[in-house]
Amino acid sequence: MTNCSTCRDEYDEADAEAVKWHTENVDCGQSCRCRDRPRCYFCRGSFCYCAAH
Repeated sequence: MTNCSTCRDEYDEADAEAVKWHTENVDCGQSCRCRDRPRCYFCRGSFCYCAAH
């Protein structure tokens, strides 16, 4: 198990989907808080929702 530095949750590094969720950057094409952050980053009411939060 690995601790995510973004959301602090543990995830299984052997689970490809979990690794993607916690490490792969989102490129929403707009200059918002979640741009270039992992999918697990929570926008907290940003005008832009790059992933399903």
